[in-house]
Amino acid sequence: MRVGVARGDITPVDSVWLTGYAHRDRKSEGVYHPLRAGAVYMEGSDDAGLIVTADVIGFDLSTAAAAKLQIAAATGLLPRQIVLTATHTHGGPFILPMALPGEIEAEYAEFLRRRLVEIAMSARTTAVAGHIRSSRGRSEFGVNRRLPDGRGGVEFAPNPGGPIDRDLDTLWFEDDAGTTLGTLTVYGCHATSLGDHMVGGDYPGYLCTALERSTGAPAFFAAGCAGDVRPWYTLDSAQDFGRPSLDELEAAGDQMADEVLASREGAIDVDGESLQLACDYHHLPYAQLPSRQELTSEAEDGSDPDFRKWARVMLSLCESGALPTSCPHEIQILRFNPDCFVLFLGGEILSEVGQHLKQRLQPAHAVTAAYSNGLIGYLPSENAYDLGGYEVDGSYRYFLRPAPFTKDVERLIVDKTMAMVSDFS
Repeated sequence: MRVGVARGDITPVDSVWLTGYAHRDRKSEGVYHPLRAGAVYMEGSDDAGLIVTADVIGFDLSTAAAAKLQIAAATGLLPRQIVLTATHTHGGPFILPMALPGEIEAEYAEFLRRRLVEIAMSARTTAVAGHIRSSRGRSEFGVNRRLPDGRGGVEFAPNPGGPIDRDLDTLWFEDDAGTTLGTLTVYGCHATSLGDHMVGGDYPGYLCTALERSTGAPAFFAAGCAGDVRPWYTLDSAQDFGRPSLDELEAAGDQMADEVLASREGAIDVDGESLQLACDYHHLPYAQLPSRQELTSEAEDGSDPDFRKWARVMLSLCESGALPTSCPHEIQILRFNPDCFVLFLGGEILSEVGQHLKQRLQPAHAVTAAYSNGLIGYLPSENAYDLGGYEVDGSYRYFLRPAPFTKDVERLIVDKTMAMVSDFS
């Protein structure tokens, strides 16, 4: 097979609105760690794939589709062969429509699209004969953030006994001489260590920097199924996740890098020559839609400015027709050989959904990366619905969805994924 790796800086030059938090009231005030984007091109005997990852919160459906078409036109690949995924840092520019303070940084978004095309082209044109290895370690970083309150609900607090996927997966891309060309690490934890107005890549940025020091090759990160998992720096506190100093944040990235490097000793070869990449969409239905009267009341009299913004957007959709009853959800599957898969799923997938997919695919080795192609909102596990909470029924407005998703989204995602797996030859 052939492998190509390229990396580029995507740090904004000017002060920009950041995205991911509802409390921000002004633009960025500096950079604590550069933002990066990277691409890995893989070409086998019958198919090829390109994974593009970036230090951004994610991509909306329309931006992802447009970016894939631009990359396809520049590289000669098909859109189905191109994956866009993200680290989900909350220290990146505002690039997708959300009901949050600030506004889309259109100039930066256009710059980002150009950079992704350039990096993708570079990865393909520099490809050499090589191979891929896969390793799986374990990390104790992060904690489930949905704590049952004992009254049938859930609190936003550390829940050490809650679901979390501790798998720390890395793909190692090497040339035929065994020289490392690049790495891609996947782990399921929000990049929400800091909550200030500084630009930076959070713990994935420091993880990649540390790996590059050790390997001498570009290192990339993609967020796993992290919808209900976040960093936990005050491990002795049951109520507080903590905000680390920059030194503590760097130490967290360094420790994860050490865990990645330790896992390399057990890395296994994967059959990159036989790689195949499948891509498909399916519908995820919404629950009961709001009435025009409810939207009008929220838009005019609502106490939350972000929710008023949401209501105005929904009313504009109503003016053009009717609110949608479902949302398209994209799934991509990279299969190296019959027992090795990397799944790329749209949305903020809760950890139980990713674990369910891994269980269904056993005994195959499966890696689950979320935040890919379309950041359509939180996609909860079935078990999360009985407790409700932010991920289930409190977050959809921020993502400009008309209503929460129905309780069967986990089943729909798993069933669609398994159907796609069965279609591989």
